[in-house]
Amino acid sequence: MRPSVRTAAMAFVALMLAVSAVRAEPSSNESLFEEGVQALTRGDHGRAIRVFETLADRGFAHPDASYDRGMAYLARVRAKQGRPGDLGRAAAGFEEAQLARPGDEGAARAVELVRAEVARRGPRTAGHAEMEIRPSLDRIIVGLAPEAVWAWIALFSSVALSIGLVLRRAKSSALHLTGTVATPIGLAGLILFASLAARARHVRHNMHPAVVVATAARMLDGQGTALPKEDPIPEAARVEILDREGLLAHIRHGQREGWTHAASLRELSLP
Repeated sequence: MRPSVRTAAMAFVALMLAVSAVRAEPSSNESLFEEGVQALTRGDHGRAIRVFETLADRGFAHPDASYDRGMAYLARVRAKQGRPGDLGRAAAGFEEAQLARPGDEGAARAVELVRAEVARRGPRTAGHAEMEIRPSLDRIIVGLAPEAVWAWIALFSSVALSIGLVLRRAKSSALHLTGTVATPIGLAGLILFASLAARARHVRHNMHPAVVVATAARMLDGQGTALPKEDPIPEAARVEILDREGLLAHIRHGQREGWTHAASLRELSLP
């Protein structure tokens, strides 16, 4: 083979390999998101679900992606092509959107719609109210402000306590009175807000929100045996995962705690 021909052939092979490599590169998250939106718009629910689930597997966290994933599952149900757990997965998408974008009224209404549909389809004992149990008191209190806020207030309380202790030794009656008042206030604030900061940290690291994506999540004991006296938690209900052990998850639903199959839950991605 002549050198010029050999060079041209090698260049052509290199070009083909480069083109193949480009084609093999995975799509960017943004292009995948657009593909999912287009599939959802044209009614290709299966394709939209696959795309948005791929984004979720990649760790792509965006409220619009979560919301549209919920819409894709809900649309498949409305098209009478739904599969078991679709309503729960739809609720999980809308719940994720609310976590990433607090105050999202559209996502909040969508969650209510999904849970109303689950209640309509399910047995009367698994009604709408059972899915909307309020979060536990510690979750409510801790959720009033971020962990850092409680830590900063605890720090200021510590400063107030230190100043109060110093002023109590002052000879001036006015300064002594100020110190006498500031000391217990600073101490109380330090204990309270340091406890809230510690609790917020514990909740952030150990309690993970999830949604039931099975027809019902049956309550089990630590060995995986069903508890006949415990009512199952209905699909689309939100729970807190406290711990995992093998195929089981220790959950809290309102004031109830117990174990259930981890496969019955979908843990929500936090922003």
